[in-house]
Amino acid sequence: MYLKADGTEVWLKSPLRVPYLTISGLIDSSDSYGEIRRRLCRAYKLLYGIASDDAFIVKELQGSCLLLFCARADKNCALILLGKFYGHGNQKPHVLESLVQTIVSSTGEISREAGAVLRFEVVQPELAMCGD
Repeated sequence: MYLKADGTEVWLKSPLRVPYLTISGLIDSSDSYGEIRRRLCRAYKLLYGIASDDAFIVKELQGSCLLLFCARADKNCALILLGKFYGHGNQKPHVLESLVQTIVSSTGEISREAGAVLRFEVVQPELAMCGD
């Protein structure tokens, strides 16, 4: 986890200034994290160096936006919408319009691939900037 100046923890540790939205939760399974991680690695590309622990690319969305699933050995997890997910000027947000549907369908898909139930409880709706 990344500790921000206000004391809150975040998942990303990118050296770049990147906007993101995150929904945190838990992996509910009697399987070890090692077993769950192996299944996730078969289904998704592991993204190195962007998160404090494991980060898997679930979907590449419109523009330069990624939906990541991050997980730790203690089975804490997060769905992170990373990148530019809003339009310029008067344009409508292109990714945010279907965000809830994207999260629901992705959560179901990740749960099937991991062989575990995902329980997302904490929503951090603010746009945050990590980096320098």
